[in-house]
Amino acid sequence: MKYKYITGKVLEIDPKSGWKDGMLLEEIYPDSSFVSGNNPESMKLTPYIENSKVVANYVFEPRFQGGPGLVHGGILSAVLDDLMGYACVIHDRSCVTAKLEVNYIVPVPVDDEYLLQAWVKEIDDKKLYLESSIIKDDVVHIESKGLFIDLGNYPGQLYERNKNYP
Repeated sequence: MKYKYITGKVLEIDPKSGWKDGMLLEEIYPDSSFVSGNNPESMKLTPYIENSKVVANYVFEPRFQGGPGLVHGGILSAVLDDLMGYACVIHDRSCVTAKLEVNYIVPVPVDDEYLLQAWVKEIDDKKLYLESSIIKDDVVHIESKGLFIDLGNYPGQLYERNKNYP
């Protein structure tokens, strides 16, 4: 795949980690998650692992449109952020987003199916560098990259209000 703003370099999952191709990941995040949670307002995204990437096939419903017939940019960035969070998890890291950069290359119409992908590009101590994309028929519509910070195995216990991370 040829990308415009990202490298496409994928860090392989450690074979000893237990994460395998085909594994469904929707159970990792709580039901409250807007993107992948199991609640009435959720997007009901069903991500799985394929070739060290987190992948989902998804049709954006009309309720997610911004401009007429097009998916809202905030929805697109939320989906990619969520998938990149899953990509951290399959590398056995519990992370939060520190920086997210989204490049809107081609508009994304509602009611079409897209391939959504996210992967870890590089890990440098507590910093994880991720990339993601939204593709249809080999056309890259959206590219994104993010910096995620590893908070340790129990981020809920480590998080402190009013503290800047990293």
